[in-house]
Amino acid sequence: MELLFLGTGAADWNIGRRVEGEFFRRFSSALVDGTLLIDPGPHVFDFAEKNGMPGLFDSVRSVAVTHSHADHLNAESVMRLAKGKDLTVYCDPAVERKLADSGVQNVKFVPLTPFESVMTPQGYEIIPCRSNHGPYLDGENTLNFIIRQGKRSFFYGLDSGWIMYDTWLRIKKERPNAVIFECTLGFCPGDDRMFGHTGIPMIEIMLETMRAQHGPADDAAYYTSHMARTLHGTHEELTRQLAHLGVTPAYDGMKIKI
Repeated sequence: MELLFLGTGAADWNIGRRVEGEFFRRFSSALVDGTLLIDPGPHVFDFAEKNGMPGLFDSVRSVAVTHSHADHLNAESVMRLAKGKDLTVYCDPAVERKLADSGVQNVKFVPLTPFESVMTPQGYEIIPCRSNHGPYLDGENTLNFIIRQGKRSFFYGLDSGWIMYDTWLRIKKERPNAVIFECTLGFCPGDDRMFGHTGIPMIEIMLETMRAQHGPADDAAYYTSHMARTLHGTHEELTRQLAHLGVTPAYDGMKIKI
């Protein structure tokens, strides 16, 4: 599998104030093999347009939604993705209701229940896992994903604070080949957002346990996404801060092989 990061930023990146030529992160989203889109946020088409890739989403037939927050889910993006083709959206039932209330039509919805895997027509297994993150919608389960194709898989851990115990057990069972942590906070001692988001010290503790307990594959690669503009320095500084952990911060346009 190939994973393309369309955006790697948290919700405080203001695209209206972007300065051409300066480093910028769009809201977090990722594209798997050009066919499965994770989180159809409001910036996904900006990525395609700014990178001269007008046909980037032509082959997208499946969309997986982690949760309803506006930086991860945009009804207009879903409608544009569905135009002229069959599109299936995999999401929590509360998210389906939100999209239907927003006028999204001609889309097939497949409800996601934590830890009950579903298969896409393209051969991807989506394993929804519970995330440690506050929802906007009544009754919503916010989700992390393990995405598997054949013998290869990755864990997509946005948005979440400490990984939930039952999610950890599923990670140990699936042994993913790559882990994408969220890294909203950087170093923010005393910041109560740690109860729904993750910072570098938290990643270090979880990563030490993951490796000691042989959770992900022994040769798994580790990355971060969902970095807040106001809580980090430069990308180069973040790269240095994570280097001793063997973790690579993603950036918009980065491609990785799973």
